[in-house]
Amino acid sequence: MKTNYIVIALFLFLSPLVSRAQTVFEVKFTSGLTQHRGALVLFDSGLGKMRVRYYAEGIGTQMVEQTVRFENTLNGYRVTGYNPVYPGTKVRHSTYIADNLYISRNEYGNFKVVNVDDRGVTAQASIRTVENAYERRRFLSDFDWELN
Repeated sequence: MKTNYIVIALFLFLSPLVSRAQTVFEVKFTSGLTQHRGALVLFDSGLGKMRVRYYAEGIGTQMVEQTVRFENTLNGYRVTGYNPVYPGTKVRHSTYIADNLYISRNEYGNFKVVNVDDRGVTAQASIRTVENAYERRRFLSDFDWELN
């Protein structure tokens, strides 16, 4: 039930009818054995950035930054990731495949969030809104990120 509340909140925040300067979300998904945790920042223009932290065998904790775009598609809403780079640079990340979050609602009103990367690998995802300013600053600091 809590997951539905989170997804409904996401849906409302992502709706083009809602105008906000920036909204911060925490995204989680598991691909294979690897857990990914992301900070997604969307602006009212529908554009944004997402930083994702994960563990890479033999390397350690890694982080990637992607440009994202919110899109209304025939299959529901999509947050499409582009150009994964090393955070704060324009240097293409050597191994990371861009993420695409698909958000839809079935005939019973239940929301579903799925990540499908650019290679077609699918993972169930969870998303929550990071609400207050203090929590947002603390959360974003986990990603070496500070927003104005």
